[in-house]
This record gives sequence, structure tokens and C-alpha cells, in this order.
Amino acid sequence: MESSRTALRLALTTAITLISASAYAATQAPGAGSAQMPPPPAAMAMPRIGHTTLKHFVTAIRQVSQIRATYAKKLQAMKAKPGAARGIQVRAQQSMIAAIKGQHLTLPQYNNLVRQVDASPALRARVLHMLH
Repeated sequence: MESSRTALRLALTTAITLISASAYAATQAPGAGSAQMPPPPAAMAMPRIGHTTLKHFVTAIRQVSQIRATYAKKLQAMKAKPGAARGIQVRAQQSMIAAIKGQHLTLPQYNNLVRQVDASPALRARVLHMLH
């Protein structure tokens, strides 16, 4: 059970990283102005998440966690080479995004699911159960 919680924590942390990376990329895209989409209101009602979507999400969490662990080892080995480390970070993000998309989820959908899991103890319990 502890490994499931760790995987979920890593997924939440990774999602925050991916949210930041995608937001940064959006501001750097050609023609991107200063207008950014506001975050969804915290009080917004959460829609019911289907079992299939949740299964894809849990599989994505597992894959993202594995990718994160693999690349963490590579980054550790590159401590003394910041330039090389940046390239590894970029490849890690690309791999994580590909894993998410491979589960028929878009990055915004994945990030939204992460927010919902973070906000809902009942949903978090479902995800932890599926991770176990």
C-alpha cells in the first residue's frame, strides 16, 4: 500500500511539473500573447470519472512513475554536467507526455484528473485501490 501512495505522490508531483512545462511552452510558442487561461475555480463541481478513464489514468501514473525513476537515475549520474542534465530532463518530460497520450489522455485531461484526485479523498482512495 505504501508503494501505491508513493506512486500517487510522484504522479501528483510529476503532473505539477508537466503543468509548469506545458504552461511555459505555451508562453514560448510563436504568437503566444500574454493572455493565459485562468485556472478552473476551486469550487467547481467535479464530474464523475468513468472506470475506463480511471484505468487509463492509473496506467499512466504507473508509466510516468517508472519514467521518472529511470530518468532520476540518469540525472543523478549527470550532476556535474548541467547542460547534459537539461537534455535528460527534456527527454524525460517528452517520455512522460508520450506515456500519458498513449493512455488516450491529453495532458490537460491528465492534469485535471490529478487535481481531482488531489481534491477528493474518495477518488484518491479509488485510485490507490487500483494502484495496489
